[in-house]
Amino acid sequence: MFKPGDIVKILLPNAVNTGYDYRLTDYADFGTFCECRVMNRPYVGVVWGPGDSNLPNEKIKSATPISGAGLDITDLQWIKKMSDWTLMAPGAVLRMILNVPDAFLPPKQEQLYEFNLSEKIRMTTNRQAVADAFASNDGDAMSVSDIQNIARVSSSVVRSMIDSGALVATIKRTKNDSQFIYQYCDMANVVLNDEQAAAAKSIRTAIEHGGYSAHLLDGITGSGKTQVYFDAAWCAYNRGASVLLMMPEIALTAQFMSRFEKRFGAPPVVWHSNLTAARRRDIWRGVMRGDVRMVVGTRSALFLPWKKLGLIVVDEEHDTSYKQEDMGNYHARDMAVLRAKISGFPIVLASATPSAETLQNAVVGKYNHLRLTSRFGGAALPKIETIDMREHRPTEYRLSTDDDNKTHYGMLSPVLCDAICETLNAGRQVMLFVNRRGYAPIIQCKKCGWNAQCPDCSVGMTYHQRLGKMLCHMCGRIAPLPNVCPDCGGETSMRGVGVEKIAEEISARIPTARVALVSSDTISSRQSLERIVAKMENGEIDIVIGTQILAKGHHFPNLTLVGVVDADMGLFGTDFRAAEHTFQQLFQVAGRAGRGEFPGRVLLQTYQPEHPVLTAICAGDRDTFMKNDMMARRSAQMPPFGQLIALIIEGKKEKALQQFCSALLHSAPHADGVKIMGPIVAQVYQIRNWYRMRFLIAGGQNALLQPLVAHWISDVKVPVNIRIKIDVGPQNFM
Repeated sequence: MFKPGDIVKILLPNAVNTGYDYRLTDYADFGTFCECRVMNRPYVGVVWGPGDSNLPNEKIKSATPISGAGLDITDLQWIKKMSDWTLMAPGAVLRMILNVPDAFLPPKQEQLYEFNLSEKIRMTTNRQAVADAFASNDGDAMSVSDIQNIARVSSSVVRSMIDSGALVATIKRTKNDSQFIYQYCDMANVVLNDEQAAAAKSIRTAIEHGGYSAHLLDGITGSGKTQVYFDAAWCAYNRGASVLLMMPEIALTAQFMSRFEKRFGAPPVVWHSNLTAARRRDIWRGVMRGDVRMVVGTRSALFLPWKKLGLIVVDEEHDTSYKQEDMGNYHARDMAVLRAKISGFPIVLASATPSAETLQNAVVGKYNHLRLTSRFGGAALPKIETIDMREHRPTEYRLSTDDDNKTHYGMLSPVLCDAICETLNAGRQVMLFVNRRGYAPIIQCKKCGWNAQCPDCSVGMTYHQRLGKMLCHMCGRIAPLPNVCPDCGGETSMRGVGVEKIAEEISARIPTARVALVSSDTISSRQSLERIVAKMENGEIDIVIGTQILAKGHHFPNLTLVGVVDADMGLFGTDFRAAEHTFQQLFQVAGRAGRGEFPGRVLLQTYQPEHPVLTAICAGDRDTFMKNDMMARRSAQMPPFGQLIALIIEGKKEKALQQFCSALLHSAPHADGVKIMGPIVAQVYQIRNWYRMRFLIAGGQNALLQPLVAHWISDVKVPVNIRIKIDVGPQNFM
């Protein structure tokens, strides 16, 4: 305990901070939040330890502890360990914990608005986005800035809705920060099968014994993993602990919320990116007080100021969205395991297709491997087959809107088209999967070969039929579709296929089918996805066409056919994880078929039906596939049998970037068993007018790469027009 007048080091929430010395005005302990000032700006920091700057007393400013607010010692240890592992500054980690505006201030007195839908108001796409923003916050009143930020609309849209009466001013907040204090109970409305019961008992025993343990809940799609970890969540909650259920954001659907409330008698407290500032503040404070003890959230929920956290569940632990690459680089799954280990409580990693790293930890005994091998309720696994596109070539099709009787080259084989018609005639539903947004990813000149590229990024622009324009998927730049080549005046054509083109082909071939399109361009919020899910459940959709959003956790009882348009798409990249990620994605998509009483069928269109990934999926033999993939990685010393750290060097000017990379290479350290590769031009060389080059540092499982890289970078003076990003365990090699 520190007393008034003591000099302490306070960690501040910014990207470079390792702590500054302050004099306390009151009693404080390690982890106590304190108000202080830097350059006359107010900050809230955390007591990190005794002061050590040896500055004269008159130069040390005061800091005021915030009564009853702080982190415990294990939280500080976690911040330090996470900083050491990711090479982020401790202050950058703290910034993610304190990433809630005005967390310690009373609610602002500002004008709020309630959503008031009436038949007189004409709904547009932007107005629907506003309606979804309110729905994601349970209808709470919102400020104009919150409406704009969450709905991603302009101020003119909000003003027009106020003028039309769709938004009505209210004089007070509809709820206070105690609104999220739910009392849960076990409704005991699910009977587990033998495999589920055995897995649940194993996790329950670990919770009751206390201490750290890690459990891989490895179950095929539809095997009932959710009910197993619900059982674990109740056990921890009932013993007075707090519980975090982490999942990819798009998986936070009404189906899951309904299942949660049915099991526990109250809705979950949900934490995600589309919450108002006031709502985030209320949940954050409730967690810090220990009043909010059960949260379902995305990766950022890991950084809430937890009290007595006693269980973390990471659902779909293999999902790449757990890797954060914006505000610092970290893998939320790995940092969750680290937090559980430091604080001494169990963690459950759940997946139908576990990552190679997680499987290896189970093989060597670090994780308790719990397997669920049959579908819950007795549903059968779908039959998975390939369609050899070398033999079953698509036929051309015509659009009713074309006046010149023009033909279009198809992407759907006759085999798949026949299967779709058979499924629809039987009164069942179809899912078509193609993991590419828009209509066509390539706009090219037929004469000279010119490609439409983004002027700010070194990637091609994709034509989006819905917009009637080209879009850069890196920076969001929009441009008109050129009628003629700007270089030679020749005719341009569109090549490749996206979800919009498949929807066009389906409409031409089966005009009576009711079709829904699902991609990040059409699904702007959880509510818009839920509308699609509800229509599928109600039988209002015959064919749903979409990207990887469709692969994650949805349960459609009447969906019996899944068609993958281009199963080869992810197989031949430079990423050593390409085969693993393709297997995971296709296996998850295939798992959407036949989850109800009717058997399912999956058809994979491919030019490589003999590829090991596809043969393994058809045989349902994940274990043999992963064993062979792991053998290849072991021989190459790639993760999980080796370590990688990427340095991404970005510069505004190419020459300055090249000179800096040359100097960085010249100062590169040498160590036994460590290989430094690069610099090379990044696969995407330019993004938003920043040029990019990469280094890759590789070492064995026991190599101490982080200290080596930290020392290397600390000795280099970085110019103002250069920035360095450190990515420990990179998942993205662009």
